[in-house]
Amino acid sequence: MNSSKSTNLTWTNTSTKVGDNDGPAYVAYSNIGYNKASEVVAVSKIKSNLVRKSDKKTVNAYLFLGIDIYDSDTKKWKNCADAGLGYIGSTGGFHAFVNRFIVDENEISWWESPVELDSTHDFKIILDTSKKDEQLVLTIVDVTDGNKTVDSKEFSLKYTKTDGSNTAYYQDYAIDFPDDVCKDTNNNDSKDWDQVVLYNTNQDLYMRNIQITDVYLYNASGSYLWTEEYTEDRFLWPYKTRAVDYVCTTVNVTKKDYETTIDLDMNH
Repeated sequence: MNSSKSTNLTWTNTSTKVGDNDGPAYVAYSNIGYNKASEVVAVSKIKSNLVRKSDKKTVNAYLFLGIDIYDSDTKKWKNCADAGLGYIGSTGGFHAFVNRFIVDENEISWWESPVELDSTHDFKIILDTSKKDEQLVLTIVDVTDGNKTVDSKEFSLKYTKTDGSNTAYYQDYAIDFPDDVCKDTNNNDSKDWDQVVLYNTNQDLYMRNIQITDVYLYNASGSYLWTEEYTEDRFLWPYKTRAVDYVCTTVNVTKKDYETTIDLDMNH
């Protein structure tokens, strides 16, 4: 057991990752060398409100896996994709989404599934680049309903190799802000994320008890429970030198890095 608790008032990020820094978030990054990842998200246990109290505008929440792609020779970053579950607007529940950084000219980088998921169920997210070079497959499995596949989609993803030799995976759990709630505390439009958080503070916005379990990494040699030895870095936002002066991001890591509970709560 390697349990630990961290909050944005105690956490210091390393300098190696920019991370998810446009809202309360927690990210864990794997080392390079994997071509697939999976995790179970206990959607049924999440307690949330994403509608602002004062004006009924909404924020978004994302629980997902992602892929960083590197140049095989220089090891420099080249591309990435986010893929998993999004609670976007006032949809009433989660559905699958994918966002790719670099796509061909005739492609749209952002995709949302029309399949709304049952909020009383739990789901496994599977992200796979092992089947074909420059291809990503996202699969959503309903764990509550006998491990039934309820959504799946293929995408092109430039520069990936099936052997995982130039890809690393990450876990990301975040609240994000649509443009209409990106304001500072003087009600001016802003992309100063500390100010945006403070503007949205005490609006009854939260997503608590995000329970993540059974996180696995895969490559040609097998599958690996995502223990600490496979982790390159972790990132939490905001962190203790930011202007946000109350606890809005709490991470309870029960077993690094395959069993974690996250609370995102912008009330104090």
